[in-house]
Amino acid sequence: MKRLALAAVLAFAASAAHAESWVERIRAAAAPHEEIVHVAVRSGVDEPVLLSMASVDQKPKRILLLFPGGDGVMQIKQKAGGTWFKLLGNYLIRIRARFVDADDIAVSIDMPSDQYCCANDRFRLNEQHAADVGAIIAALAARFPGAEFYLVGTSKGTVSAAALGARLGPTVAGVVLTSTVTRETRKGDGLSRFDFGTLKVPVLFVHHKSDSCHVTPYYAVESIAREYHFPLVTVTGSEGAHGDDCQAYSYHGYAGRENQVAAAVMQWVNTRAVAPTIE
Repeated sequence: MKRLALAAVLAFAASAAHAESWVERIRAAAAPHEEIVHVAVRSGVDEPVLLSMASVDQKPKRILLLFPGGDGVMQIKQKAGGTWFKLLGNYLIRIRARFVDADDIAVSIDMPSDQYCCANDRFRLNEQHAADVGAIIAALAARFPGAEFYLVGTSKGTVSAAALGARLGPTVAGVVLTSTVTRETRKGDGLSRFDFGTLKVPVLFVHHKSDSCHVTPYYAVESIAREYHFPLVTVTGSEGAHGDDCQAYSYHGYAGRENQVAAAVMQWVNTRAVAPTIE
């Protein structure tokens, strides 16, 4: 019995330490001011978003809506004495503070609560997703009148950003696609069937030349950018890339080049200038 009690105590201590470590990791990646905003996108359906700002009273000129990869389910909430969410390691989420300055704020977009079970490419591509994000934009526009909206996606998040850019049209000022999913998988089509000609707003591609994820080959993005005359930022090199080719700390997630990629995105958003290569 004593051994069982000791094991239970150790397990509880490990769990508490993990929770504390997780909160510290979130705080370390945070902007100066962060808050959770809950948007009732439909009757009984909540879609939380995480605002990352330079200050609580900031009046931004531009708002970057960040769509993470994977299933996009962050489950943003208050927990363990602070903000808690999944997908912390995702490129856009771990680097979110780099998209914040005196004129710009970042908003990390969760999936709506009714999609926590089963979010997929089909949902990212459909009209309901566009209507939900349209409601989020309307709520943010009411709080930050006059601000421009940019859709920024990475990996599977590019499916959302591209589809929303086409559906929401003049509501958004531009679309940024990083590590774009151009090949279908068993879980969905990605952007393999997407008509990039339907994007009538400015578009920027960012892609690592050594991205070895089977659904995000560099040559496919290079071909699309050439065909539609979209600017492309080509990333090379890495520091400490590791793990699965499709995961967050590989070339796919710009390991060791996070800050340079964020700077290139911000340069384009603010001035439309393009850094053709990041080395």
